[in-house]
Amino acid sequence: MKEPDRRFQEPEAPQCSLWTTAPFRERLGLKSILPSPCTQACPAGVNVKGYVGLIAAGRFPEALELVRRANPFPAICGRVCHHPCESFCRRAEIDEPVAICGLKRFIADYEMAAAGPRVDPPLRWRAQTVAVVGSGPAGLTAASDLARMGFGVSVFEAHREAGGMLVLGIPKYRLPREVIRYEIQRILDLGVELRTGVRVGRDFELRELRQEKGFDAVFVAVGAHLPRRLGIPGEKGEGLEDCLDFMGRVNSATPIEARSRVLVLGGGHSALDCARSAVRLGCARVRLVYRRSRAEMPAGETEVSQAEQEGVRFTFLASPVRVIRRQGKLRGLELIRTRLGDPDSSGRRRPLEVPGSEFRLEADLILSAVGQKPNLEMGEGSSRLSISSRGTVRVEGGTLATSQEGVFAGGDAVTGPGTVIEAIAQGHRAAASIACYLDPAARPPAREN
Repeated sequence: MKEPDRRFQEPEAPQCSLWTTAPFRERLGLKSILPSPCTQACPAGVNVKGYVGLIAAGRFPEALELVRRANPFPAICGRVCHHPCESFCRRAEIDEPVAICGLKRFIADYEMAAAGPRVDPPLRWRAQTVAVVGSGPAGLTAASDLARMGFGVSVFEAHREAGGMLVLGIPKYRLPREVIRYEIQRILDLGVELRTGVRVGRDFELRELRQEKGFDAVFVAVGAHLPRRLGIPGEKGEGLEDCLDFMGRVNSATPIEARSRVLVLGGGHSALDCARSAVRLGCARVRLVYRRSRAEMPAGETEVSQAEQEGVRFTFLASPVRVIRRQGKLRGLELIRTRLGDPDSSGRRRPLEVPGSEFRLEADLILSAVGQKPNLEMGEGSSRLSISSRGTVRVEGGTLATSQEGVFAGGDAVTGPGTVIEAIAQGHRAAASIACYLDPAARPPAREN
């Protein structure tokens, strides 16, 4: 292999030094040299203060380059990120937070509209190769980092189009497909190989990637695409559909009959996407049912307010008890009122049923968005992965290494359903761990703040 072309080498990450110690800062009268609160709130550690400052100076390309050091999907995140950074923006102490997410979208769209020249990709200069199973945000982020570090990378995707949940779970009105393709192509331009329509466990087994296909390491980033059941009487049958199946039909432009009474169960982003998509399909009455309060919803307040403006109705503090069917046809849903108890493992207050408070809601379509789990049936080899009680891959917290030698896992396959920016952070961590596994002297691309 060739030696690396120094034009494409990222600067070394800054080392710990005297400047970072509290006594030295105090001696100089410095309050802190830690990243700003908005950067610390970002799971991927995007240098928010830096790129917002560059935008203010009119230096849009430099601002976008700074974002991409930590986030390879600025145009995507500029549209769908839940932007925890804005919740910690100090500008809110004066009036309101800086529109950090909107600014990210602006500079990404500015580049796409300008269609400027792309830089030459880094040269591959390491002999080792890595297989990435899954082309969602975690898998593609890891692929991008590993390619920039000189490794050969091949991505295996079971579906016909890359993107994972970006394509399968998010509606086009929120995330146009040309935006997804543009940002994925930038990663492929680094020399990353993409193989679509190839499912591990069907076309070949997980163990084959290392033993027969010769990959030196594997990153399992299959997402969480299997629905979790409601576990109530009557849920099996016509009229009750999983949210991902529904969104898959919506995103593939499959003709869908508009129903008059639609119930959506859940309080996350997927539930709101289903509800708002149902409204756009012409469904007359769409109601979202959530077992906790509005304040406890995983989805952001902005999305909830937009859904309300579009006509989605909400029923809070109610939990499904039984699906009502007559002569095999869906008629509605029996629910019970809940009240909030002490916080559970998620940090949100646990819903407790109120005895004797049962009530019914009529429906001719029920969409379940109560959670997903990963599909870990990947043939021989996957059986040696340690699985948690939640049905996710168990890994070493710091390295994301699995119980199988040379196999790492991350994203929703490890954490359960999460956000795009959280998956990106997992991809970065996996890439750094894989690089150190293959070459202890390897360093991940610096993303200094």
